[in-house]
Amino acid sequence: MIIEPPRMTLARDFIKVPLKKELRSCYDVISVVLMRETAEVVIGCEPVDWVLYNKFLDMREWTKARPSGPGNYMPALELAGDLLNANSCAGCALSLLFFSDGKPSDIGDFSSLMGDIASKFGRRLSFTCVGMAE
Repeated sequence: MIIEPPRMTLARDFIKVPLKKELRSCYDVISVVLMRETAEVVIGCEPVDWVLYNKFLDMREWTKARPSGPGNYMPALELAGDLLNANSCAGCALSLLFFSDGKPSDIGDFSSLMGDIASKFGRRLSFTCVGMAE
């Protein structure tokens, strides 16, 4: 059995396959927020194309975004909210994928913050949580 690294799965499922099926294009953008002690944007509003696919492949070697320390959810959610708020096209669909390897290291009112984010965008926003841990 071959276990695929999570970033390879993201590269394939969110970029490669939709590009090949023409479900995504350079008019779609993706940002990646790295969750550590604080939150950091490692890919910011990049168009979905083969360049972005290669950036995801480069990340598999941990040269740019090595996990370390605690995974604090609140700063990541706040930063994701800021990125969503920066969207100036009121009619486009938005998606937030929260991908984690475990329970939060910090303490916060996650449901309240997520509720605030969801209430701003309504049906335009889809929110998915994926957890991958031992």
